[in-house]
Amino acid sequence: MLNSLTSLRFFFAFAVFLSHLTFVQTDLKWYNWLKNVVFFEGYVGVGFFFILSGFVLALNYKHKIIDQPHFSYKNFYIARMARIYPLHVLTFAVMIPLVIVQGLFGWDKALLNISLLHTYIPIKDYNFSINNVSWSISTEFFFYLMFPMYVIGLHRYKWLKYVLFIIAIPLLIYFEPFVTGNKDLEKGIYYVNPLVRSLDFIIGILLCDVYQKIKDTKISVAKGTLFEIGALVIFVLFFSFYDEVVRTFRYNIYYWIPMILITLVFALQRGMLSKILQNKPLIYLGEISFGFYMIHMIVIKYGNYFFPEGNDFIKIGAYFILAIMLSIICFEYFEKPLAKKIKTYFSK
Repeated sequence: MLNSLTSLRFFFAFAVFLSHLTFVQTDLKWYNWLKNVVFFEGYVGVGFFFILSGFVLALNYKHKIIDQPHFSYKNFYIARMARIYPLHVLTFAVMIPLVIVQGLFGWDKALLNISLLHTYIPIKDYNFSINNVSWSISTEFFFYLMFPMYVIGLHRYKWLKYVLFIIAIPLLIYFEPFVTGNKDLEKGIYYVNPLVRSLDFIIGILLCDVYQKIKDTKISVAKGTLFEIGALVIFVLFFSFYDEVVRTFRYNIYYWIPMILITLVFALQRGMLSKILQNKPLIYLGEISFGFYMIHMIVIKYGNYFFPEGNDFIKIGAYFILAIMLSIICFEYFEKPLAKKIKTYFSK
């Protein structure tokens, strides 16, 4: 298992959590700088998740799909749905009462959301309806559906990966001026749209091929540590110049290089940083990171609804601790046991 990547999932989920602390009101200049600059770019975490998803799925299933004539697509899809859908339904149900009270409920939004179809509508009120972060599950579900076709297509037609990006990137650059300034289209197309974000996912699939070729290369701990620090430094450098790049591209294209390097270098697990990330508590945080990601926004929204006043910094600590506790409970008593039952029942 690539435990270092599992641990990294939590850190990127935490980045998403930070990006949702927009409710904090303070005169502290240092915090406002963090909120408006560092926290604001928290959506890079989602880009990492999408690339990592393609990478891990390719690592586990690519050769099975290509080499096994009787590969069970049914079991593959059941396993994928068992992983994401139960928690989506639970968080959907928990969020509904607050959405109704706030006057934000709509049957059309609810039906699209529960069906994981809401990211196909380039309108903010649909994309981020009910449990806001569920948009990424809708997009991820599309990846799961397309994964076998992506793998087979990229395997049979080697030229496809070149053509795909030669066409896609210029198209995204060309259409950028037409959507920038329109918040619905900016996020609806460049941030949440499953077809556009498939590029992140496909990068992960292709990155797996690179990993397979170099994974047995002998690399010393010192050199591995240097590579890991270097990947993080490159990420920081890209982050430092974010203001020079339009936000539309920062949703995906701009951060591809650092995300690729981080994923590949930490997958090799050769340096001291990856050794630290293989610590059991960090691995466990990575395992519950999906729950943390799905739950944290619910905690923030209910917390702010019931406690609109009070010290916002105390709220941050309370929300974080509560989200972690609920994530652990969901992981141990809901996600794991239910996923096991679903796979056992439907895979017969």
